Amino acid sequence: MRTTALVLLAALAVPVASCDRAPTAARSRTPDAGTIRKAGTASASVVAAIRLSSGYTLGVVASNSSGSVTTGTAVAYSATGDVVLSVDINCIWKSGGHARLSGVVNESSDTSIEGEDAYFEVQDGTPDLANTINLAASGQGATCTQGFPDYDLATIASGTVIVN
Repeated sequence: MRTTALVLLAALAVPVASCDRAPTAARSRTPDAGTIRKAGTASASVVAAIRLSSGYTLGVVASNSSGSVTTGTAVAYSATGDVVLSVDINCIWKSGGHARLSGVVNESSDTSIEGEDAYFEVQDGTPDLANTINLAASGQGATCTQGFPDYDLATIASGTVIVN
């Protein structure tokens, strides 16, 4: 049931994100769950639907208002299909076509990772680049405004990345 819900979320992400009733404020985290992160590059947006050569799949719809309040969702499927997760994006940093995103896992087929910090990056270019979502304990993960030194971007096998 959870997998079906996440697949439906991924399919509806683009139409919902453009709806007049789309969220207008970032979801906040309670003080017990870590620091509220409402920073990044003002007026930035990321839309991606990609598959890496490993079979890992990622879909992202996220935007950052002119006041640097971020809303959005990322949905990922592991290469083997055994883990599906949804991330509430709370930070976007961009420079040119390169974007770093961070957030919190809000739902997963592996319930042990729910609530963990998630961070990843994408690059809109020729070719488009992306990487898998990295996880860390709540409040311990990198934010989008910090560098992510522990992984490299890879050329996507199919799909597209749009960073504005």
